[in-house]
Amino acid sequence: MTALKPTLFSRFVTVLCAVAMVVLLMGATTKARTPAKKKKVQTTKARVIKKKSIPRDEHAPAKDPPRSHQNDVPPGRPWYESMFGDNILRIAIFWGWDHPREAVEATFPAFESLNGKHVYYRGRKARIEIGVITQVSPNPKSLFKAALEDPSIDVVIYSGHGRYGGGMAFSDRDDIFRSGNGEMIEDRHTKPYRHFKATSEDLDETQFPNSYRIIVLNCCDSEAHFRESWSRRFRESGAVSDLVLVEYPVFNLYDNRRVLNLIQDILSFADWKTIKQRYDSEVHKRRNSLVVKPVFVPEEAPDSRRQDDEITDATCVEDTGADALSIEEPAPEVAARP
Repeated sequence: MTALKPTLFSRFVTVLCAVAMVVLLMGATTKARTPAKKKKVQTTKARVIKKKSIPRDEHAPAKDPPRSHQNDVPPGRPWYESMFGDNILRIAIFWGWDHPREAVEATFPAFESLNGKHVYYRGRKARIEIGVITQVSPNPKSLFKAALEDPSIDVVIYSGHGRYGGGMAFSDRDDIFRSGNGEMIEDRHTKPYRHFKATSEDLDETQFPNSYRIIVLNCCDSEAHFRESWSRRFRESGAVSDLVLVEYPVFNLYDNRRVLNLIQDILSFADWKTIKQRYDSEVHKRRNSLVVKPVFVPEEAPDSRRQDDEITDATCVEDTGADALSIEEPAPEVAARP
């Protein structure tokens, strides 16, 4: 019995030493780890509250003007009888300051093909005369005012910057035909932004004739910026003009498409609904909407037409093919600024 005790004891000690070695190698206990702090995620609500807390200049206007006429359908059609009354259809086109050169030059072939041709409306023959003025033309702002006052010009089109409601810009950024509604506007062409009142001294000095014409201001949010002031001046002058304006910003690289489409629709004797649908269908980056509030809706009297007029009632442009108003794709993509 006494001979077995050392053997058992030695075995016990051996096992105990082995366990101790394992514990020492692996660690008796696992060190407690402190949980990592969760990153605070800034929620949308928190961001909105933070933005609201930033003080805002009380004189700063709203970033975007109201827009509510996108689905309006204008009645009637242009008064073509008056426009073709002198057997000449005169169209003056003004491209504003900083307009992409490639977009302007893309229209030249179409205008050259139409200039001097004849169009027929209900048996009446009229010669087409198109004048193009750009920012490099001498005194473009004065020419714009002269075109508005000339009773022989049937369509006046401006396409370019609206200077955030200040007016049409011509030879440079500050060469503005001031015709605003009197609102406070924010000039975002400079930093820090400038705030000033959109005055209308140039418009107020313009003497509009009482003959019918179409005036198109194809610039950013012209409906909100210019409808009030221009309509007021029309009433003061006794003018009979259809003012065609735009809701939403436009992209000046694609203005040439809309201008050419508008001229083609006029030469096709389209009604205002068709003209608006075609303008609105040109989608480049974002939609735009044409706004027309006709001052005069000609009465249609189809039964009173002479029999020989029915043959020539459709559009007929002399020596001008279907591709007369086609344009080439401009190269780089440039977003317009108001």
